[in-house]
Amino acid sequence: MNWQQLDSLSYQNRLRFLPPEHKLLFASALILLVLTGHEWLQMAICIWMGVWVIGYARIPVRFYFGFLVLSLSFFVLGLPALLLEATRAETAPVVQMAVEWRVGPYLIYVPASAISKVWVLFWRTMASLACFSFILFTVPFAEILQVLRKLRLPVIVTDLLMIMYRFIFVLLGVSHQLWIAQRSRGGHRGFRATMRDIGGLAAQLFVRAMRKYDALYKGMAARGFGESLQVLSLHSHSRSRRYEWESIAGCVLLILLEWWTGG
Repeated sequence: MNWQQLDSLSYQNRLRFLPPEHKLLFASALILLVLTGHEWLQMAICIWMGVWVIGYARIPVRFYFGFLVLSLSFFVLGLPALLLEATRAETAPVVQMAVEWRVGPYLIYVPASAISKVWVLFWRTMASLACFSFILFTVPFAEILQVLRKLRLPVIVTDLLMIMYRFIFVLLGVSHQLWIAQRSRGGHRGFRATMRDIGGLAAQLFVRAMRKYDALYKGMAARGFGESLQVLSLHSHSRSRRYEWESIAGCVLLILLEWWTGG
């Protein structure tokens, strides 16, 4: 899945007609429940968000799970720092260890308490990603900026967000072109060659990005750019009583579930 597909899906989903304010308020309420709730509540939110994204918005399953898997890869990369601890064998603390390894005079172990903490963090991460995926797949970025401006967010912040969002596509396109050029010249063969080519790609990407930024600045100046960028939406929105009542009833049920499991 790439960013171009993600952006196109946000304009073509079945929930496109709903007001962006309602969708952002709904997702924000669920994120608040995720941050304050227990694991059972977070599991329920993951399932419910899957129903909204796949069932109601009709986002293809491969894109939805591709987004979750790609995002969770950063969580997986951080697992060693969360799980592993090391100390000298003679000064090892008296704790319950799930797994342990002896490497010379040192003891590397995974405390049982760390596994429970990772379990809690995993479901909190999953539920948060599910809520963010609902926003990304159903609300175009231009409409998110419109809502932020209605909330009186400083104009400079929304303008920077718009430029950064545009440059995501620019950088991805340029990096893909550079990677293809390196591969066609016999690059990325072996570990050392790959590291060297990645360094060259990063340097070239910086140069190309600065050129794109300079071209963008000159183009905006030539067109009489004023104090802020204008964000327009040509799509008309309409409220849906069914989705509104379902979202409210679902949030109430989730709060009751949290109260019941927390008690």
